[in-house]
Amino acid sequence: MADSSDPKAPSTKTQPPAAHVNIVARFGRIIAAPFVAVGHIVRGGKKPDEIIVYSAPPAFFLWIVIAVGFLLRLVCPHILTAQAGAWIFIFTLVYFILAILYDMSLKKLVLCSLVVAVVWLFARYMESLHNVAIIGPILRHFKNLNPQYDHGTVSVICWLLLIPWVCSIFEMVFNRKKQFSPNEIAEFHFGEGSELTDRSGLRFVTKYRDVLETLLGFGGGDLIAVDNQQHVIKRYENIVGLWFHWAKLDRILHQRATLLDEDADKSASGGDKLDK
Repeated sequence: MADSSDPKAPSTKTQPPAAHVNIVARFGRIIAAPFVAVGHIVRGGKKPDEIIVYSAPPAFFLWIVIAVGFLLRLVCPHILTAQAGAWIFIFTLVYFILAILYDMSLKKLVLCSLVVAVVWLFARYMESLHNVAIIGPILRHFKNLNPQYDHGTVSVICWLLLIPWVCSIFEMVFNRKKQFSPNEIAEFHFGEGSELTDRSGLRFVTKYRDVLETLLGFGGGDLIAVDNQQHVIKRYENIVGLWFHWAKLDRILHQRATLLDEDADKSASGGDKLDK
């Protein structure tokens, strides 16, 4: 007689509790978010004989404030104290404001750093040897202010700043797009039309006038078109990723010179044949 006892049914696995989102993974996504958002912009054109670049408006540089603000939400107070988080956010805001207000070239930045270092060392010297309080009271004043990182306040600021940052991306795509080819430069302005510039007789130079903006623009800088008399014909400011694009851009710009030389040689050889 068959055993009446049914075989044991496979035990149903208990559903695992909802896994907590890995802080490290969220940390990576927050850091990578601005880079992913501008990845298509920085990459440029896919065709070998053209390159597409974009000029960044000032609002584009808000990405550093937004990224740091959302990042601090993950690390405070688990990794950083509320006071340390507050100071990091404050220094980020100050960095952004300085980048917008002042053009700090590399020479100016080095000079300002040396001046600040000399003043600091002189003040510390006066305090340690002559008991003249200079830096100490200032540092104690800021320390007594005791700023604290607040999730709600910083999150509201970052969400509000995200609106102009997204608008700056749309402005770059629709109104600040430049396409370089061996023959011409095409600029696209949404709702207004396009502008074509002949590249004949133009020479292009790069200028990184602000180190702070260069860092915020992923190696961004200005591209200047000058004629044979060194007159500035066109200035394309805040080209995102210009430092990384320059090798391909320089190759495309030289293609025009090669074509002109070949045409000149053909014209000269044709003239010689007619003279004969």
